[in-house]
This record gives sequence, structure tokens and C-alpha cells, in this order.
Amino acid sequence: MADAQKLAVRPRQVVGKKVAQLRRDGVLPGVVFGGRKDSTSVQTDLRSFERSYRRWGNTTLLSLEGLDGDAIPALIHGVARDTMTGRLLHVDFQRVSLTEKTHAEVPLHFVHESPAVKTLGAVLVHARDHITVEAFPQDIPHSIDVDLSPLIEIDDALYVRDLVFDKTTVSIVDDADELIVKAVPVRIEVEPVAAVAAPVEGEVAAEGAEGEAEGAAPAAAGAAAGKPGAPAGAKPGAPAKPGAPAGKPGAPAPKGEGQKKG
Repeated sequence: MADAQKLAVRPRQVVGKKVAQLRRDGVLPGVVFGGRKDSTSVQTDLRSFERSYRRWGNTTLLSLEGLDGDAIPALIHGVARDTMTGRLLHVDFQRVSLTEKTHAEVPLHFVHESPAVKTLGAVLVHARDHITVEAFPQDIPHSIDVDLSPLIEIDDALYVRDLVFDKTTVSIVDDADELIVKAVPVRIEVEPVAAVAAPVEGEVAAEGAEGEAEGAAPAAAGAAAGKPGAPAGAKPGAPAKPGAPAGKPGAPAPKGEGQKKG
């Protein structure tokens, strides 16, 4: 394992809720599994692992040293972090065989600039940020570059089949027709404008309101002869006759009994 990165680990006796004390002491708990063997609880230095993991990712072949006297080839299967602080909480190592191919998720690294973005103002929609490959552990790439320069026009796209990598040592498990990235136009949503403006307070809201106001004036004058609230044309204190037809809108109210005939 000449190309493997060495990592010192030790068997871990502390389990359950007590591992919180290990983290406070700068120790990262973990487990080694796979390889047709039982899982083993381990621990390693938290700060040292954090610095190295930023370079390694999950695709770098590791040599775990300090267990049973033999170096164990392994990949980082995954890490757990605190959702609030981002601090590492746990790491899972997967045993691998240097003579057997394995699957791994390789991150995609987008390089260069798309002419569609630079000259046409397009935006890039990224459908994937990683790809699943099959290879021997020592041949798994750290990342795969995706060249964006072929995206020249709007709607130009790159698919899994367009990825460039060493096909002699690595094969891609994902469908060749799956989308990786696409150049799309910028869509601007315009808010609808009201067709009719609201009337200003104090102005007439609809045509004909002036006529209604003029017709209502004589009726109001006739009603003033009776008691407030009494129907126009009725004797003071007398109830209105049921079924009496209403006067025409805008017509003067009938003369009251107390008014003189002209």
C-alpha cells in the first residue's frame, strides 16, 4: 500500500453516551466494518483527522495502523457532524481489498468558464455534484473534472457520457444519459399590473353617480316635511300603506297634508 495514507487508530473501549467525554478530550470515535469481518470500535486524534480529511475526502485509500499489528486498507465511508457547529462526531471506515473492485462516490470538480454564461447571461443548473464509480481502491480518483467550456449556447448540456476520466482503471456505474449540468436562460417574473386604478378618496367612483345624487335631492327635501325616518308622503305618525308602489327614482316626493296646494 505504497500510495495509501497512513492513519493511526486504536481500539476503543468506551461506547454509548460516554463517548461525549472522548470528544471533549480531543478524541474522535469511529468504527471499522466490512471485509467479511466483525465491526471494530476505534478512536483517533480528532484534530489530526480533521486536517487530513479536508485533503482526503472519501475516496483516498487509507492504511489504518495500530489494530492487531497489521495495517488495514480502508476507505472513509462517511462522517457525522454536529448540525449546529459542524464539529466532527464520528467516522466510519470501510475495509477494502486491494485485489477486489469496489464502488465509491467521487465528487465532480467544475473547471473553466461557460461561454453561454459569459456572453449570453445564462445560468448553470447543476443536476449532480458527484458520480458513482467502480474501481480497485488504489485506482479511485480523488475527483473528476468537468470542463464547462463546451457550454456555448443556451440549452447546451453535459451528461455522464461526456465525462473525461481514465477508462482503463475506472468505470462509471451511473446511467450515461443522466444530466450533469445545463445552461439555461435567466427567467424574470413580472408582477401583473392592475387594469383599473382605484378611485381617489372623495372622487366619484362610477359614471352616473352625479345623476343619482341629483335625483335623491328632491326626495330628501320632501322627506324633510315629515318626521325623521317616516316614509315620504305619509301622514305624520301614520303607518305607510302596505303594497304602495314606490315612487320613481329622482321624482319629487308627494306633497304632505300640511303643505298648501299651488
